[in-house]
Amino acid sequence: MVSFLPSDHKILAATGAFAGYTAVMAVLESRMRATGGPGIIPFELAGSAFRAEQIMAQWGPDGERAARVSMWLDFGYMTAYGALATLLVERARRRRGHPRALASAVGVAVAGDAIEGVSLLKVLDRERVEIHARRARAAALVKFAALAGALGYVVAEAASPLFGSRAR
Repeated sequence: MVSFLPSDHKILAATGAFAGYTAVMAVLESRMRATGGPGIIPFELAGSAFRAEQIMAQWGPDGERAARVSMWLDFGYMTAYGALATLLVERARRRRGHPRALASAVGVAVAGDAIEGVSLLKVLDRERVEIHARRARAAALVKFAALAGALGYVVAEAASPLFGSRAR
């Protein structure tokens, strides 16, 4: 019989929320791509008014609508992936006896995502596009780097028994 610890229930619930949000975001992604334009990540990384305007022109009204909905839903999505990633990092951290501060990397990622989201909504509103496109790109890069570090830590901890490095 399988027994789950309370943290396992939390991880399962957070995984369910993440999976549900991911499914909705994938539908919006496909709506953006159906216009002949790129998905949301190239827009997040546009970095300039020229590229952001180019993407929005490729999307047209339908793609922009999908991008705007995606940006608003992203605030919930970052909460879902933030909770899941924090739980995973915290479990790995406890197993290794590492400092609690490690979980803050996920907070950095979520904060970067929030800054990115606000900036991209302003880009979609055609408000100071150059500044907000640059800000969104910088925030997205911070988000991706922090998430890569946090998830890399989780994977390294999970793989440590394969390499005999389970000692604290």
